[in-house]
Order: sequence, then structure tokens, then C-alpha cells
Amino acid sequence: MQRIFLSLLLLTLSSSLPAFELFGTNINDTDRNKLRDVIRNSGANVVREAGDDNWYDIYDMSASFTQGKRLFVGYEKAAGKFAFAEYQLPFDYFNTMLLRLKAKYGEPKIQYGGYESDKQYFWQVDGIDINFKQEWAKNISRLVYSSAENLQSLQLGYQQFKAGKFSESLKVNESYY
Repeated sequence: MQRIFLSLLLLTLSSSLPAFELFGTNINDTDRNKLRDVIRNSGANVVREAGDDNWYDIYDMSASFTQGKRLFVGYEKAAGKFAFAEYQLPFDYFNTMLLRLKAKYGEPKIQYGGYESDKQYFWQVDGIDINFKQEWAKNISRLVYSSAENLQSLQLGYQQFKAGKFSESLKVNESYY
């Protein structure tokens, strides 16, 4: 199982497939259920799948990918379209992954932070934004693929959901006066 997942991830990063393919699946042309099946079949362990109150899936990647820790995948609620996939990778895997990303997508745009080592790398390919960075305080690297339109829809839906929940709690809880 570990080899299957590693092969799929490496295929994603090392082949000439378009950026919008993850796990061999066109994420711009799939839905929540299909992508969930593909991720599960890669050997990832489901920690939590999104539902009424949860807005993204969480997978434990350690059993299927020795370099992986967690994978978070979010979908636009109404249509179930892909919004983002975020990998948490070991801190010391950063340089290896950066070289693979450069080989696949070319030279990135770089955003510098307050320190020389505080950098984020950006690519945009086929409508997908790719962001790669190290988080020193958490001792991890993050690789994020996102669809700007669907991510915006997910975030708007989440804000409306939270506002509705807050509004409902006000109805239940009488005023303090």
C-alpha cells in the first residue's frame, strides 16, 4: 500500500500530467465522493470526513507515505467540487520536495518573510494555485493545492454557517440582562 501511495504522489510530482491531477485524478473535473475513493484507495487512513459541521477531510498519510503526516482536503459544499488539498510533510523533507516541484512546475515566485529562511514558493498552473512553505514553529512543511474559485466558495459558505450557528445560539440563550 505504501508503494502505491508513493507511486501516485511521485507520479503527480514527476510526470508531465497537468497540475490539476492529484492521485491520478483531474481535480477540476471530479467531485467529493470520487476523490475520497481515490485517496482511500491510495492507502490513506481516514481521520475525519467532512459533514454538516466539518468543512474538510483529514487523512493520516503515515501508513501509506513515509514522508507524509497529514492530508487535509476541502470541497465546495453545494456541488462538492475540489477547493484545496494540503499536505503536512516532515520539515527535513522540504528540499527534496522543493526540487521535485521545481522540476514539475518550473521556477516558482518567491515571497520572502522576515528572515532569509522564511520563504514561500508559489506556482499557478492550469487554474490551480500551488503554495509550498516551511513552518519553523511547527517543524513541518506544507504543500497546498487550491482552486481559488472553489476555495472562495467554501470560505463564504463557512462564514455563513458560522454566522447562522452564532445566530441560533443567540436565540437559544436569553440575554444576560
